[in-house]
Amino acid sequence: MSNRTARRLAVPAALALALGLTLTACADGSDDGGAPAGETATPAGDDTATDDATDDATEGASSPSASAAPEHRTAAGLLAIATAEKKAGGTAYAIDDPDRDNTWEVDVATGTISVEVEVSADGTEVVGTQDDDLDADDRRALDAATFSITQAIERTVARSAGDLDDAELDEDDGRYHWSVTVLVDGVETDYRVGTQDGKVVQERGDD
Repeated sequence: MSNRTARRLAVPAALALALGLTLTACADGSDDGGAPAGETATPAGDDTATDDATDDATEGASSPSASAAPEHRTAAGLLAIATAEKKAGGTAYAIDDPDRDNTWEVDVATGTISVEVEVSADGTEVVGTQDDDLDADDRRALDAATFSITQAIERTVARSAGDLDDAELDEDDGRYHWSVTVLVDGVETDYRVGTQDGKVVQERGDD
């Protein structure tokens, strides 16, 4: 074979080699910015994982905590009122906390009788009852009231963010109101609630 023929054959062979290398590079994705072989490309601006984590954190922060619900003591007291009213068949007008004997003492007006109903600390069980006379003025005040003791307690707890201690129908200068005492950070705080308008006002102590 002559030198001219050898050179003529060597040129196409070099071109073929160069073409093969170019095709291999394209297949690897190195010329178009693709991910290297064996790795998965992540689309630009795809923040799905970050957004999901942010959403989870936001939901956790905005979810109501257990503390937004009524305290166990308040819920038990309200349940004790309902239990006592069902037992006596009347309208509750006073409730005392269970500190002394571990029972709620709920006074229920029924006709001209006042029934003191002792209810378990969880508010579910009647422990005992005792009848007494009902004051005529208290009876008239109850008949005229448009806001019950339960509503007065609920409004006071919502207003103060406190926990029920006791509540009763009270009179001041011939005018009746609900007197509700709550514990706010362990401190007793007194409120009065209108029997007609349901207005909640904090009692101020003497200076």
